[in-house]
Amino acid sequence: MALAEQEKRVLFIMGAWDVGGVERVTAVLGNELAARGWFVTVACFEVRNRDFLSILSPQVRFLDLAAPALSPEAEAKLRDYLRAERIRFIVNQWALPYKMTQFLRRAAAGLDLRLIATLHNIPTENGRTRAARNPLLRLAYKAVSALNIRLVYRASDAYLLLSRRFEPLFHRFTLLPHTPKLHTLPNPLTLAPAPEVLKEKRLLYVGRLEETQKCVSRVIALWRELAPRFPDWSLDIVGDGPDRATYETQAADLPRVTFHGFQNPALFYARARLLLLTSDFEGFGLVIVEAQAAGCVPIVLGSYPAAYDLVFGTNGIVLAPPFKVAPFTHATADLMDRPEVLDQMAAEARRTAADFAPAAIASRWETLFDTLLHPQA
Repeated sequence: MALAEQEKRVLFIMGAWDVGGVERVTAVLGNELAARGWFVTVACFEVRNRDFLSILSPQVRFLDLAAPALSPEAEAKLRDYLRAERIRFIVNQWALPYKMTQFLRRAAAGLDLRLIATLHNIPTENGRTRAARNPLLRLAYKAVSALNIRLVYRASDAYLLLSRRFEPLFHRFTLLPHTPKLHTLPNPLTLAPAPEVLKEKRLLYVGRLEETQKCVSRVIALWRELAPRFPDWSLDIVGDGPDRATYETQAADLPRVTFHGFQNPALFYARARLLLLTSDFEGFGLVIVEAQAAGCVPIVLGSYPAAYDLVFGTNGIVLAPPFKVAPFTHATADLMDRPEVLDQMAAEARRTAADFAPAAIASRWETLFDTLLHPQA
């Protein structure tokens, strides 16, 4: 059953608007739905980067709830907006803390709408749990995370994971054996590929420059092995973050490595032959699909299940964890030495990325919305 015009009203909410992957996912999906005739709003409590609001289509409304987050004033403002604009769906993009779901349920009390929680990371890990050095503290953080996920699941009308491979982890972590509200929807491709240019002998890293999750020191260690063997190749590191100075020091004695800072990565994907991603964990790994769409072949540490949804041998390489320099170096060097194989993988990578086009993912969201409003249809 197709949704009626008055039912196509959705609000995406997050804690803060900054320069990040969740913001880009929200904008791409919201823009696509707005182009299809949906009434779309993006709401948050804090705008940390106002310039980045420009990625939202003019058709998408923006609601600044104003800090402090989760305050009674913000709750009243959101409730008035939900009622006035007759919102039918809330997509909770800040779905880990249960207090956010409580806030949304209070704001939506008595209103006929559906609350959808989206977990943008692997269920068993987040930055706080991974950063904890004390084993007991880490266990405590994990227990709190599992409790929060259970409570959010029970209080939401649907709970979304980014990969079907996350479902067994979700069940073991939360101890929820029966989960009919659990759904899987991958993120859409969020970056329009740059016009095709001649590929160059370049390796590429794109992402935050921090060690807890992204482990960029591993990329530098790989380049230390590869640079002497491949004097006609170079390494581009695109992104910024708290550990940039540390990485620049680590790479100071290495040739042909450039730190570009925060940039639109489209042209870098277009030029590069290979993407290196050595993270300890990810939710979906947007950079993988972005690279594939530009024919940049990913070599990925398989430290999270979704990696295997995106990379499967013919369109890139996944190496089993734990990270070891030698096998990663061997796999990378093997492709650097075989341009004809690299060309074949690049062509397959482009075909893979088409499955994550915004139009395709938005259609799957519309199916979910329809199912939630009309479960018997």
